[in-house]
Amino acid sequence: MSNAISSLIFACRNVNKTENGEIGRAPVAAAQCINVLNQISKYNKVIAKGTDAAVSVFDKMAKEHKSVDYAIKGVKWATKNVNPLICVSGGIKVLMSEDKTTAAIKETAALSAMFSGEAIAKNLLPKLIKKLPVGNKVGAVIEGLLFVGASIASYSVGESIGKDLSDEVNINWAKEPVKINQMA
Repeated sequence: MSNAISSLIFACRNVNKTENGEIGRAPVAAAQCINVLNQISKYNKVIAKGTDAAVSVFDKMAKEHKSVDYAIKGVKWATKNVNPLICVSGGIKVLMSEDKTTAAIKETAALSAMFSGEAIAKNLLPKLIKKLPVGNKVGAVIEGLLFVGASIASYSVGESIGKDLSDEVNINWAKEPVKINQMA
């Protein structure tokens, strides 16, 4: 579920994460920024004309320059595949971590919980918003904010569960170290 409100909040959060060292979030932030423009252009004719004009310029350039064509295809793919990009960014986060085992457990639990929470929110929020005595625009704002809240909360819960799991794994490994080469 994506609307202008949720896309804008997620874009800002991912820009912030990129600025704070999570380089894997840079493509996620870029894709979400483009999604913001796409969402806004549905409601605003001036922005829609501007984005259409920009797309037209890039389409003409793509016909003459193969690199521009590849870039456009990459951007289009990224805007439709934000969740796989988030998974890749999680993998990068694990690879850059000093304690890869703990990072892998925490990130897997956090992303699993986040995607589960978002799936539940996608199903429940539209039904909930329809029952509210608000207009479409106010409903979209409420839905976007609630979706972001569900995503952030479920990620946090998953991260906490992952931390507890990784602590348990690390305690057990400290008692009985894993022997990689057990050939005798």
